[in-house]
Amino acid sequence: MRVVLLYVFLFTPLLTTGQFRKGPHKVVGADFFRGAIYEHKEQVSHLVTDHPWGVRITFDQQTTGSEDWETRYNYPDVGLTFIYLDYNNPVLGQSIALIPHYQFYIGKNRASRSQFNYKIGLGLAYNTEKYDPEENNKNNVLSTDLSFGILFQAGYQFAITQRTYLVSSVAMTHFSNGSIKKPNSGINVFALNLGMSYRLDSGPIEYLPNTETPFRKPPVGFTVALSSGMHEAVRVGSGADPFFVLSGLVDKQLNRKSIFGIGLEWFYSVSLKKIRKYDYWLEDGENPDFKRVGLVISHELLLNRLSLITQAGYYLYDPYSKFSTTYLRAGLRRYFGKKIFGSIAVKSHAARAEAAEFAIGYRIK
Repeated sequence: MRVVLLYVFLFTPLLTTGQFRKGPHKVVGADFFRGAIYEHKEQVSHLVTDHPWGVRITFDQQTTGSEDWETRYNYPDVGLTFIYLDYNNPVLGQSIALIPHYQFYIGKNRASRSQFNYKIGLGLAYNTEKYDPEENNKNNVLSTDLSFGILFQAGYQFAITQRTYLVSSVAMTHFSNGSIKKPNSGINVFALNLGMSYRLDSGPIEYLPNTETPFRKPPVGFTVALSSGMHEAVRVGSGADPFFVLSGLVDKQLNRKSIFGIGLEWFYSVSLKKIRKYDYWLEDGENPDFKRVGLVISHELLLNRLSLITQAGYYLYDPYSKFSTTYLRAGLRRYFGKKIFGSIAVKSHAARAEAAEFAIGYRIK
């Protein structure tokens, strides 16, 4: 069910906006990469034994300004990245990922042969090897067959001909199940990529000018959201249990790209409720409240019907104190009309993921 929801939120926006159906300027590409596993925790040091390698296949739709958001972001590409990654380590095996992405260009002149760009994406990955307490207990980074795949990339593209491009990049790929099951240290691979891409149609690309009217700031907005999911909060083998997050934010849209907000959140986790009996540091009979209340600051980067959400929070009420006092959240939001939205986000405490959250929300104003 989680996989179906993830695809609904990630792929449906790309398809329903018509990015892959309308117009020319479709580009296919392939590159080879070799990299290194980043030792972000001492617990993963035993897995850093060799250099992983792999190949990527990309499919992009170049935008030309037919929609206002395209000119606003300097005519980005919308696409899919297929990744085959071999860790060169039998404990980790291989990961195969399909990640929808946006690729943004830095230079003002999109007709230039030389272009610097950056790419961000979120999708799914299948891991051939996972944690098993008897057969593969050294793999403490991947404990499920499917995981989230996150891609960040800084790249350079040079047009050899009107339709053929040399592409190179430095990319970071992260795989994690969002603590749906423990252990879940997650894995980060930094890699150098080199390849070629080819535009399927011929002829020059005509970029349409920006015709947006001046932006008029709307009044203060109010947003409520209910998030839920399953997570194995801390203890390996305790089983995944549901959690719920009720959020209320006051926000203000500053321009066509950004919304800033501040609000309160209430957290209820069945998993945290269960594991209190295992904590040796709790005195006999002590039973602290597992519920939490947080103050959160939010930023939303508006694209088309999708937006990127980043949030930072501080627990105002947390008697159990199982995690740090601050938390982070990052994810995607999908709007259905002007008031209703759904989102996928990962909440973490520094490099320690707590949960993958699936939310539905409503803008009151």
